Amino acid sequence: MKKTVKPSHLLLATVTFAVFGLTACEKESEMDTIKDAQMCLNSAAPAGAQACVSKLASNTSPQANQLKCAAYFIQENLGSPTGLIEAIDASNTDTSCASCSGSMAIISQLKFSSSGVPATDIANADAAFSVCSASGVGIYTQLASMVNIATVTGAALGANADANDYATAIAAVDASTLGNIVIETYESSCDSNSSSDSDESELQKYCTELSGAVAEATPADVGACIKYKLTGQNYPGLPCPAN
Repeated sequence: MKKTVKPSHLLLATVTFAVFGLTACEKESEMDTIKDAQMCLNSAAPAGAQACVSKLASNTSPQANQLKCAAYFIQENLGSPTGLIEAIDASNTDTSCASCSGSMAIISQLKFSSSGVPATDIANADAAFSVCSASGVGIYTQLASMVNIATVTGAALGANADANDYATAIAAVDASTLGNIVIETYESSCDSNSSSDSDESELQKYCTELSGAVAEATPADVGACIKYKLTGQNYPGLPCPAN
């Protein structure tokens, strides 16, 4: 039976892109720039999201990276309750792949596609993963990881592709590419030393899938394992845990 994803968990993960804990030692001008960017994003349309954070390009603080991470999701219409709920609802009703995990169904709804050019969308997904991973917020890393996998996997897929289409397409994705995404995601947001705050949500289940894959020796082996964990197909053998 396909498990239903609870919207509340993922909504908190993607739409609460607020800046917390600005420290007294930060320069006043940097604080003002960050606050201005946040105010801009609060009402930004997708097409204007990147302009809101343009002045943060050289700011690598966690607070700035949280906002740069937010901008990529807003740009793809995934930074609002409406956009995200539509994606979650679609994943909950997708029964096209009986062997797939809930994570695969969500991934199939998170592809970046706003530019209309696959190479540009992949570059945007890579950039989002980079700044989200540097944000210091585990949930942002996990969501951006799913986006990165979705965009790489779905580059040649149409807008109406379902989980089964993604499960088929992921077989052709370079295993090392996936493996490196998995390793960075797990180390920065899922292991016992990270600050993941996804509790028992679907994102925590995603971390569990990643934890099985990172037991492998090389990025290519990790990638082969995560393909199996997501799709339930082409088991690569131990040490990848069987589903």
